[in-house]
Amino acid sequence: MKKLLLCSFYFLGVLFALTAKPKLADRVPHDAFLVVAVDDWADFAEKIETGPFGSFSRSPAWEKMSEWMESEMESGFKDEPGLEEMMETLESWKDSMKGEILFSIGGLDRMLESEAFDKKVEEGEEMDFSDIGLPFITLMMETGKTEKDLLKTLRWMRKEIKRSDGDFAWDQSNVNGTTVHWIGPERDEEKDKKMALFMQDEVMHFVMGGEEHVRDVLLLASGDSSERLSGNDQYLDLFDEIGSGEARIFLNFRPLMSMLLKMSENPGLQMPENPFGLTTDGVVEALGLDSLDSMGMQFDPRGGEFSMSVALFLSEYEGLFSLMETDDKEVKLRGFLPPNLLSASSARYDMSQIWPKLSAMLEKMSPQLMLLVNAQIQAFEDQIGVPFRKNVLGSLGDEVISLSRLNPGWAENLDFLFSDDLEEDDLEQLPELVEAPTNDVFLIALRDPKLFDQSLRATLDGAMQGAELFKETKHNGVLVRSMRGLEQAGVSISYAVADKWLLLSMGEPQLLNQVIDGMQSEKKSLWDQKEIKVALRDIPEGASQVEYFDFSRLMDMLTPMMDELMKDQGLDWDLDPGDLPDFPYFMLGWAKSVKGGVVSSVKLYPKAGK
Repeated sequence: MKKLLLCSFYFLGVLFALTAKPKLADRVPHDAFLVVAVDDWADFAEKIETGPFGSFSRSPAWEKMSEWMESEMESGFKDEPGLEEMMETLESWKDSMKGEILFSIGGLDRMLESEAFDKKVEEGEEMDFSDIGLPFITLMMETGKTEKDLLKTLRWMRKEIKRSDGDFAWDQSNVNGTTVHWIGPERDEEKDKKMALFMQDEVMHFVMGGEEHVRDVLLLASGDSSERLSGNDQYLDLFDEIGSGEARIFLNFRPLMSMLLKMSENPGLQMPENPFGLTTDGVVEALGLDSLDSMGMQFDPRGGEFSMSVALFLSEYEGLFSLMETDDKEVKLRGFLPPNLLSASSARYDMSQIWPKLSAMLEKMSPQLMLLVNAQIQAFEDQIGVPFRKNVLGSLGDEVISLSRLNPGWAENLDFLFSDDLEEDDLEQLPELVEAPTNDVFLIALRDPKLFDQSLRATLDGAMQGAELFKETKHNGVLVRSMRGLEQAGVSISYAVADKWLLLSMGEPQLLNQVIDGMQSEKKSLWDQKEIKVALRDIPEGASQVEYFDFSRLMDMLTPMMDELMKDQGLDWDLDPGDLPDFPYFMLGWAKSVKGGVVSSVKLYPKAGK
């Protein structure tokens, strides 16, 4: 029985994860919180299979994994003869999926309408998941199956569960002329706690939420279009901005905010009185959570390619989301980034505004707490004799760059990391033997490099009086300061001020040195590579951020890690370096501000010569 339920939940989980033609969107209320949809599942799956990600399913690693899973399943079937038939049944339903799939969640307010929830809130008792009411949950899929097939499957389920001494009830009712099957434990008499299954217009429905929700789903297709998801302006505007793709995810934050507002009105859920005057409403407002409108994500595997776009809409840039606000300046791709990187990012963002924005958020949340924070910072500034907020934070500029490169020797001692015989003495050697997988460098443009450098030195020296915190070396005329005492922990942190940039390095100094060299002499840059230059033509005007990631280099890191991880779990898959696909693609993405929010997109491109 346990295996039966696990397999059933696994199957449903797979369906939920699949990512609307208007027909199915017409059956979803306009105020749904979450919608995941695929226009044509069979076509979508085929395009994924023939696109970049299809190489994984054709790799020796996947073959070894599949063989292992099949053997595990077969061994599980030996003692459960009904399982094999169940898997065949589920497989036949999966194969029958011939068009759209849509999964949605709505009615979030129902989660607060539970009697058990209200009672425990009132009495101040600890709650668990069972105390929360169920929202409206709907899964719809176009299928070649019929009502007759559904009846056959339900009869088989009842027989098998009863045979296993399981708890199973199956009732039928007529809702607006449609036969609805209600399944669930016998002990749950309320339809709100049962799953409704029904066929309509060659669409299979799995519905949680009771008879009210089933009736709404059945009526929506012929009802007022403004009540449907396909009539929701947020939904339409989001996918008009980024395109609909062939699969999409939609998040409507307004129902979530409505639920949070109701929670904040409940006396049992209010923050206790505190000296800082913090309240639930005040925290929500200060963080800007009520400024969230909606988010959309679309996936497009057409043409043997793969792209993904995201849009986040806000009513205003408040609280945490003020940190996302850009000054609409276009990104600059600097020529000092070396080639052969794992990842790189360049963005226009005014770092000098971080502290003012955080201060404004904290002031709104609690003026008393802000007074205390300011007093502590002022005392620190008086102690070191440096106006840190003005001279250090205020000297930061409006460009941010990050880059990362794989550490070639990081995987040499992975077997030591996964060893079952590690002792305390071995753990002390761990940092020396197992290196970090990447070396990283972060750059921030400076408005006043000289003032920043002097003030940062004075701040660090003042905070660590008498301590020789940094070791100083020079590279190509640039002073590099490295923190002492971190070698034994296998960590290396350095910083330098070069030209108009603050450079912060995590890991071995080679990458930092290369960046310094690139600033002083023209060399071939990451952005100068032919295939990347071609891909950059897809970046729209006004983009404030550009992202790069080399997946082919990532595979070099994953292979030894997966091999050792499987061995650690007792799974002898014997993965060789050539078992995982090369995946010769790089990702290029961008982000820009639009009216009402932020839009971003990423796309996979083949590497030159691959």
